[in-house]
Amino acid sequence: MMPLMNPRLVFPLLAALATSARATLEDHAQSDVFAAEAAALVQPWVPAPALAVTAEQRRTLGEWGGVIPWTPHIPVSAANLPDGRILTFASNQRTTFPGGVEFTYAATWNPATGAFVEYNHPTHDMFCGALTMLEDGRVVVNGGRNTVVRSSIFDYRTNQWTRIQDMNDPRWYNTAVALPGDYVWTVSGSGGTSTAERWAAGTGWTRQTGVNWGTVLTEPGYIKEWHPQILLAQDGRLFHFGPTDTMHWIGATGTGSLTNAGVTVPGAQYPKEGCFAMFNEGRILVAGGGSSSASGSDTTTSGSSTKAAYLVDLRGAAPTVTSAAPMTYARQFANSVVLPNGEVMVIGGNTGGVKFSDAGSILTPEIWNPVTGQWRTAAPMVTPRNYHSLALLLADGRVLSGGGGLSGNSADHRDAEIFTPPTLFNADGTAAARPVISSGPAKITPGYSFTVTASPDVTRFTLIKMSSITHSVNTDLRFLEPAFSTVSAGQYSIAAHSNINVLTPGYWML
Repeated sequence: MMPLMNPRLVFPLLAALATSARATLEDHAQSDVFAAEAAALVQPWVPAPALAVTAEQRRTLGEWGGVIPWTPHIPVSAANLPDGRILTFASNQRTTFPGGVEFTYAATWNPATGAFVEYNHPTHDMFCGALTMLEDGRVVVNGGRNTVVRSSIFDYRTNQWTRIQDMNDPRWYNTAVALPGDYVWTVSGSGGTSTAERWAAGTGWTRQTGVNWGTVLTEPGYIKEWHPQILLAQDGRLFHFGPTDTMHWIGATGTGSLTNAGVTVPGAQYPKEGCFAMFNEGRILVAGGGSSSASGSDTTTSGSSTKAAYLVDLRGAAPTVTSAAPMTYARQFANSVVLPNGEVMVIGGNTGGVKFSDAGSILTPEIWNPVTGQWRTAAPMVTPRNYHSLALLLADGRVLSGGGGLSGNSADHRDAEIFTPPTLFNADGTAAARPVISSGPAKITPGYSFTVTASPDVTRFTLIKMSSITHSVNTDLRFLEPAFSTVSAGQYSIAAHSNINVLTPGYWML
């Protein structure tokens, strides 16, 4: 691997080629416990025999590898590390719903060796807190179970957790976004339902008094303790696109600001428990969730799921929102990953929106093509991936899908599977020969071109940012397709995007 700074990139080759009452702040801590207990009474999901993919089908459907026991814990949250490892963590219990002291079971996994190493956090239960990544590849986690003000950083270079400055307000089920300049912005969650804060190294967390999130809380159907869906836009503002019907612009500098964006979610779709991905500059795909705001409550049953999807385009003078082609399967609790060729893969979820349950599990992933706007199905996996599951793109171009549960019942999955995308196979099902990127600069700067040495006759380069995920929320994930020219055989000049809010600082995969 060859890391590049500001933004940093790594060069392993990828492919060329039922309605119920809302939870309040007071009962939020009990709602998941109740959901887990209730789900245990439901008839357990019975696994069907795995459907084998023939060699010829690999080129169109891809292929899942064997189930990998996730020895340290049930992985609930995860992050790409710049050295290729994956950081995962659960709570202060390895396999059951937590309670008690501030502690987190955490570990790294090395895809190259299969080795797990535990790096537990002794003073912060980060379960269901927000996580995002700093410019140097460290992972920030703020908030968590017990509705705490605590924040922590994991440094992959030393494999150590460090507590950083506490937030002003306690938070649980909040969202965080990394900003250029090495800032982290966070909003909502239990405790800090109406407030937003911004973190900077040295000065810590500052409450942004100009962001009155209380105005969002008054909108119909909003679950005030749930992770808002927010991403960084090209002009440096943040864009909030769910799960409320109404969308908002957020100013993240100074004291902050919050304004109505003038666009809404199409139809009755309620994207809570849905998934999203910024699949290109200023463009967002949102898929799944509840079939209406009444089916997205934070209790045992979130109600019927939806197969609906929509697109948000932030490139114009004003944002536009349009309905997208629906998925084949309705699903909540699914996760999304951008593949090396720019397609978006949606994995897992169930049809009924029941937490801690595998009833109605969807084992067949779907892949969305941004050129055609259509979905197609992929090879089915073996294990359900529902509430508390995760998915990430690995640095070798494959997809990690794991976890689910942490409730102490049959929906707990202390394991993971790896998907090899169709583009990594030849027509006869054999492994495709991969081009090799053999050299590149140590770091790049937005607006400048950089040179890489690679296999001859490469026809496309893509960039995908290393990212972190929990509860289907990944605010780090971004995809770009840079322009490039061939200097000579095996020598390419790639144009780095000039906007630091698009080519954001941090580690990327080329």
